[in-house]
Amino acid sequence: MSHKMSTAAATTAATAALADSLVATLNQNSKAALSTTSAEEALAKLLTQATIPFENRPAASRGLIGWMLYFIASVILFVTRTFFWALSFATITIPTLIFKILSFSLTLTLNFSSLYVSLEGGC
Repeated sequence: MSHKMSTAAATTAATAALADSLVATLNQNSKAALSTTSAEEALAKLLTQATIPFENRPAASRGLIGWMLYFIASVILFVTRTFFWALSFATITIPTLIFKILSFSLTLTLNFSSLYVSLEGGC
């Protein structure tokens, strides 16, 4: 319990220190911005000087086991996605297309005037 409290206190102290350094940096930058004559120069100074401090941590590199596990997971994911696509194509897309083709019908519609003309012309 005391370890959690000390970690929380350290985190709070680090956050407070970071906030104080940001406030000091912003105060310096705003004073420098007020002393300049043009807005472009003030903006350029603010953009070049206002930096947020952070730790530069080296990128974590994967070892041989990490690369092997990444490869295995990628293969499993590829096979799963391919199987799902094939299953959905075979059970949804193809039957839908077959139904649309088989349910298509050509209907000849005749009304009274077209029947009268055809009957009159035939006699």
